[in-house]
Amino acid sequence: MQLNSHSARLAWVALGLLLFTGSCSEILEEEPFSQTSDAQFWKNNGDVESGVAAIYDAMQETYRLNHYLWGEFRSDNFIASDRVTVQYEELVTNQLTQSNAVTLRWNSLYRMIGRANLAIEKIPQVPGYTPGLLGQCHALRAYAYFDAVRVWGAVPLYTEAITNLEQDLFRPATDGATILREVVVPDLLLAEELITGSGDEFRFTKAANYALQADVYTWLEEYENAKVALDKLIALNDYSLVTTRQSWRRLFLNDLNIGQFQEGPELIFSVRYDVLEDGGRASGNYELFFAGTPSFFISPTLERKWIERFPTDSAGWYAKYPDFAPQTTDEFGNVLYGDWRYFESREDRPIGEARPAKYAKTNFNLNDDETNIPVYRYAGILLLKALVENRLGNAEVAVEMMNEVRAARQLPLVDGADYPDMESLELLILDERQLELFAEGDRWWDLRAFDRVQQALDTIATVPDDQLVFPIYEEHLIDNDLLMQNPGYVN
Repeated sequence: MQLNSHSARLAWVALGLLLFTGSCSEILEEEPFSQTSDAQFWKNNGDVESGVAAIYDAMQETYRLNHYLWGEFRSDNFIASDRVTVQYEELVTNQLTQSNAVTLRWNSLYRMIGRANLAIEKIPQVPGYTPGLLGQCHALRAYAYFDAVRVWGAVPLYTEAITNLEQDLFRPATDGATILREVVVPDLLLAEELITGSGDEFRFTKAANYALQADVYTWLEEYENAKVALDKLIALNDYSLVTTRQSWRRLFLNDLNIGQFQEGPELIFSVRYDVLEDGGRASGNYELFFAGTPSFFISPTLERKWIERFPTDSAGWYAKYPDFAPQTTDEFGNVLYGDWRYFESREDRPIGEARPAKYAKTNFNLNDDETNIPVYRYAGILLLKALVENRLGNAEVAVEMMNEVRAARQLPLVDGADYPDMESLELLILDERQLELFAEGDRWWDLRAFDRVQQALDTIATVPDDQLVFPIYEEHLIDNDLLMQNPGYVN
């Protein structure tokens, strides 16, 4: 758990807080807390710290698998292996059913929201509380609701603490645009006022808040606002790009046999895992990407795109880039042709049979996995700014952002003259984000935000427009008869 001890967590649970689990008839984790226990807890800033840590704890539980299941596997990054589970195969084939509990159950997400709501209500009553802690609560609630809207489109909205059974617990879904404009954006703007800290990768800092603002505004197609948030983040001067293959791999690598790193100046916000604090299989990264019996392989379509863009043989390289000599050597001292991100992102197996090797390159016991989830990274911010600037008609700035990343990765620069219109440049930037952010949970949301799903998947699967959102889990519909299934999944 993040900045939280087991004793603090036990103290939190001992309060008997009324935290609904997400499916509306499964309302209680504990008995309703008494007024006495409630008053005893929210007394000082230490209690506030523990309350905020409990939200991060719920975030860990929510996103250990879902960060990738929601944002990676419906895209063109992966294919199913011959040993894929039924529920995971539904993702890569874009044939989701409402019985897919692994992907669709939203209990832990609403637990995170419930804890945030409670803290937002109680913290202002605590004498001398740290304002930044309240800001983090607003940012965390915004993050959870933003994903809820992206995944399901419309969901039940709770913004008040659920503290007793007399409250209105069964609610219909609220339109996603309403949630974004009336809850998420105001939460983020308030968080911007309250949060002053920076430099903590595992907490919502000013930089992480700006990154989330930019994501939300881009989703809403409010590109001017997205640009403002991105420029504020960059102006902090807290982050920089790594410039070598070794430093790039250390951003991600968490291999028990090779080394556990996940460090570097690009990491803005990550969800932290620790087996000593959180128990075995703290993270879900290894079981999704590198398990000995994999459910997914890297898509051959993606691999061929990567090699076509940056050829891995000398003849192909110099035919494409006659004036650019590769600057990196392999472990044997030979010139490395191609993009070292490609070699660091896959295991050495035939195309169509390779697991992603971005986080681990050897097999180990998945019970020992404590791989952090990199949510926001500086390279991703620069490439998002490129997309936003391009949509605003600032192609030169977009190319500049692209080339800042290309130069750091020791790759040939982009000539803007080769991409004379917004469409062609946007496709190039989206491709660059696909390569740079591969297996980081961004690709599906990029395709959704820029209306490129059908174009990207035209050789893989057709996704009807009303199935771009996910179905609502069937048990949630049973628990709450005010909910309705998303139209694309109604039989």
